[in-house]
Amino acid sequence: MPQLALLTAGALLISIGLHAVYTLRQQKEVSRLAIERQAGALVSTLAVASANPILTGSLDALDDLLVRSADFPDILELRIADAEGRILSHVVRAEDRVRRVFDPPATRLALPVEPRPLLAAGLGAEQDRMVAWHPVKAGELLGWVRADVSNAELDEIGKRITLTTVVAALLAVVGSSLLLLVFLRSPLRALERARRFAVDLHQSEGRLLPALVAPTEIEDVTAALNYASASLHEQRQQLARTIERLLAEERITRERTEQIDTIFALSPDGMVSFDDEGRVKLVNPAVLRMTGLLATAIVGRSPAELERLLRELAENPEHWPGLGACFAGQEAKVGAGETATGEGPSHPLMLRQPRGAVLDLVGVNSTAAAVSRLLYARDVTREMEVDRLKSEFLAHAAHELRTPMASIYGFTELLMTQEFDAPTRQDLLATIHRQTEWLIEIINELLDLARIEARRGKDFRIEAVPLAPLVGATVAAMNIDPARWPLVAHIPDGLPAVRADAAKLRQVLTNVLSNAVKYSPAGGAIDLRCGAREIDGKTFIDIAVADHGIGMTPEQAARVGERFYRADSSGNIPGAGLGMTIVKEIVELLGGGLILQSAPGVGTTVTLWLPADGRSHAPERFLQQDRP
Repeated sequence: MPQLALLTAGALLISIGLHAVYTLRQQKEVSRLAIERQAGALVSTLAVASANPILTGSLDALDDLLVRSADFPDILELRIADAEGRILSHVVRAEDRVRRVFDPPATRLALPVEPRPLLAAGLGAEQDRMVAWHPVKAGELLGWVRADVSNAELDEIGKRITLTTVVAALLAVVGSSLLLLVFLRSPLRALERARRFAVDLHQSEGRLLPALVAPTEIEDVTAALNYASASLHEQRQQLARTIERLLAEERITRERTEQIDTIFALSPDGMVSFDDEGRVKLVNPAVLRMTGLLATAIVGRSPAELERLLRELAENPEHWPGLGACFAGQEAKVGAGETATGEGPSHPLMLRQPRGAVLDLVGVNSTAAAVSRLLYARDVTREMEVDRLKSEFLAHAAHELRTPMASIYGFTELLMTQEFDAPTRQDLLATIHRQTEWLIEIINELLDLARIEARRGKDFRIEAVPLAPLVGATVAAMNIDPARWPLVAHIPDGLPAVRADAAKLRQVLTNVLSNAVKYSPAGGAIDLRCGAREIDGKTFIDIAVADHGIGMTPEQAARVGERFYRADSSGNIPGAGLGMTIVKEIVELLGGGLILQSAPGVGTTVTLWLPADGRSHAPERFLQQDRP
C-alpha cells in the first residue's frame, strides 16, 4: 500500500511537472515568437531605411539611425555591414545607455549563406541573445542589418513557472497521499496481493506459475497468465527463427545483386535491358563506350528509338537489318534463374562514330517480370581485323613463295626434259640455287616474324651491348664488297653501351645494312654513325645508316615496315618485304624506335634509337672498310 501511494503521488507529481513543462514551453514559445516578430520588424525597417545611406555612403546617417533604433525593448546591439561583411555602423546598449562602437577596418561579420531574412539563437558567448538578420537590397544586395535581442525575458518566465510548479506539486502530493490513505486502504491491499502473485512471472523465458489454492477468479487468472507465457515464448522462438531465415535470404540476395551489378558495370561487353513495357531500363558503361552515347539518351527509349540512334551511328545503315532481326527466331524464352538457350541470330553493326568499330549484336527474350529483353553487344573489331590481316598475310606469303618456287620448278623441269651443254646447264643450276636461297630467306624471315610476334620479347636476353665490337662483327659477317659499297662506321669515344639483346640487335643491323646494299645497285658509300641524345630525361643511342642508292618517295617511305611491302616493284631487287618489318618489331620491343629519311635518286638514311645502358663505352672505335 505505501508503494502504491507513493506511485500515485509520483504520477500526480509527474503529471503536474509535465503540465508545467508544457506550459513553460508554450509561454517561452509565445514570448520567443513575439520577440522574433519584433526583431524581424525592426531589422526589416532598418534594412529599408539604410538602403539609401549605404548607396550614398552616409555613415553618419547610419549611426543616427541605429542610435534611434537602440531604444527598442530588449535590444543589445545593432550593426549595419556592407555586402562583404565590413561593419559600417555599430551601436551597443548597456545599462540603459546607448554608445557607438568603432570597429577595426578589418573586422568582418560572418554573413548568412543566402540573402534572405534569418533568425537564429546565439552561439558560444552569445547564448544570452537572439540574432536577427535582414538583407539590404536595392535591386542588388547592398549589405546586411544585424540585431542582437536579449533572452532575459524568456529566462524570467521560466523561473516564475518553475516556482509555481514546485509549490503546486508539493500540495498535490500531500493531498493525494492523504486521500489514498483514507479511502483506498482496502483496494490497495488487494492490489498488493496481486502484485506479489505476478512478480515471479517471466514471460521471456516461458516459465509457469505454480498452482495456487485460491478462489476461482485467482486460479483463472493464473491459468491465463501461464497460457499467455507459454504462447508468447513459442511465438518468440518462431519469430526469431523467421527473422534469422529472412536475414540470411536478404544477405544472399544482397550479395547476388552486388555481384550482378558489378558484372553488369565492369563487363567489357555491352548489355541493354528492356522493361516489361519494352523500353530501355538499364544500359552498362560498355555500351556507352562503344557508341559514344549518353545514358540519358538511351534509357527510357523504345526499341524503335534505340534502333534509330544506332542507325545514325552506322557506316552503312541500309545493310543492317535492325533490332527486330536480333530478337527474331526465338521460340523459347528465358525466365528468372534460367540459362539463355534461345539467343537470337548475330547481326554485326559497323559504326562510323565515335570510331570505326564493328559490334556483334545478339538479342535474348525473357519471361522475367523486371526484364523482358536483353540486347548483348560485343566489340568484334579486333577479331575482324585479325581475320583480315591473317588472310592478307597468307595471300602475300603465298605470292612471295610462289615466285621462287615457280622458277625452281621451271628450270628443274627443263633440266629433266632437255639436254644442255655444260655452260648452259651450269647457268640453270646457278639460277635454281639463287631462287632456293631467296626461298630460304623468305621462309626464315616468316619464321623470325612469327616468333617475335608470338613471344613479344619474352625470349630476349637484355644486357649491356657495346656497339663497336657488335658493329665490327656484323659488318665482317656480311662480307660487303668494299669496292662497290665502301662502308665507314663512326662510334664516338665514351659512348654508352646499348641495353638490348645482342643477337637481335645484330639481326637488325644486318637487315638495315643489307637493304642499303640491295637498294644501291650501282654501288656507293655507306655511312654508319652512332651518337647519344636525351628524350624525356632518358639517354638513347642513335644508330644511323645512310646510303646513296635509288631512294624513295615520301609515300613509299611512309609504308616502310609494312609486311611484304617493297619500294622496288620491278622485281629486280630480291627480298620478301619483311626485313624492315622485323627491324621495326625488334626495335620497338627493345624500347626504341625507327626514323626513315629518303629522297628519290639521293639515297636513304635509317636511324634507330635504343635505350642506353648508362655505362661508358670503351675508347673510340673507328671502323672503316675502305677509306675513300
